[in-house]
Amino acid sequence: MAITAANKDKIKQRLARAIGHLNAVYKMVDDERYCIDVLNQLKAVQSALDKSAEQMLRLHLNTCVVEAVQNNDSTRVMEELWQLLRKGAEPGGDEDEPADAQQQSCCKQ
Repeated sequence: MAITAANKDKIKQRLARAIGHLNAVYKMVDDERYCIDVLNQLKAVQSALDKSAEQMLRLHLNTCVVEAVQNNDSTRVMEELWQLLRKGAEPGGDEDEPADAQQQSCCKQ
């Protein structure tokens, strides 16, 4: 496994940043803040998660994948990576958008 005592704190710091941003979004929605402000905060959450994922992928490539290639197990790890990439490309079909979204009042400033 790529997570070790040496890199765990760095990963956890990135995730804590994402959690902090997400908690801010939650409060902003509860406070009925302006949509663009909420969206900007959501972008910060996504950025923090993307950086966490990038760090995990780099760790995986530099450790687990290298080890698998050295052990002639590259087919399995390549399939894992392919499945991971395919998950990111699938459109979300689980959205909770109100049916009358166009008729609702949009923003409070």
